[in-house]
Amino acid sequence: MITSNFDLHIIGGGIIGLATAVILQARGVKVVLLEANEVGQGASFGNAGHIAPEHV
Repeated sequence: MITSNFDLHIIGGGIIGLATAVILQARGVKVVLLEANEVGQGASFGNAGHIAPEHV
């Protein structure tokens, strides 16, 4: 894949990377999502994408 035709590269296909990509695409930014494995199978898989302020 040639990635030079994009405005921004997002590294990581977890919940944060995916949400960021969707928002930016909706605003007209050309993004490419870079993920080493399957999308959603990294840290977001283990915690089901739960953002827990009570654990910070």
